[in-house]
Amino acid sequence: MEGSSPTIFGENNNKYYVWIAYMQTKQAHKIYIPGPATISWGASGINIRKMADRAAQFVKGFDSQIYLIGWSRGAAACIQLALDLKRSGFEKKIEAMFLFDPVDQDGSTGDFLDTIPDNVVNCYRAKALKKEGIWAKVFPTCGNSYEKGVNYVSQDFNTTHGGIAGTEGGTQGDDGAGNWMWTKMAIHGVV
Repeated sequence: MEGSSPTIFGENNNKYYVWIAYMQTKQAHKIYIPGPATISWGASGINIRKMADRAAQFVKGFDSQIYLIGWSRGAAACIQLALDLKRSGFEKKIEAMFLFDPVDQDGSTGDFLDTIPDNVVNCYRAKALKKEGIWAKVFPTCGNSYEKGVNYVSQDFNTTHGGIAGTEGGTQGDDGAGNWMWTKMAIHGVV
């Protein structure tokens, strides 16, 4: 399990669905990978490439089902991880990815993270619709398509990028994204 936090030191983690899912997961082997606090271009201490690399090291160390969850650049790192595992010939499939408004915002990878690769069995993507102006350009939603064989389910929510993550009043400000995603995670026995 992978996650992304909007704060490097995690002082506000309890507000975010990814952290709550990490704390509630039934998985014995899990890791929480903090995400960048600000815009994270290439040389940043924390970026999509570094998050995906760290997750790959962890995933390859265990023989259990793989579930990935992320918000924002953490969700993009989940897509990057899936691509990296596929390219490396890693034979184990990713059982499910749970993506809260994935955004490919940094230049740390050479990949365009718009397509979910076919080594992912199930992908659930919650997309925030209230991204306007410069924010829609700086934080473009990714994971918009999928390869043949992926059970891909995407749902739009009339909330902001932060709201979809649980930051704006939890389920009061997410337009139902949290409940929708929890239902999907429960189906797979993640929570």
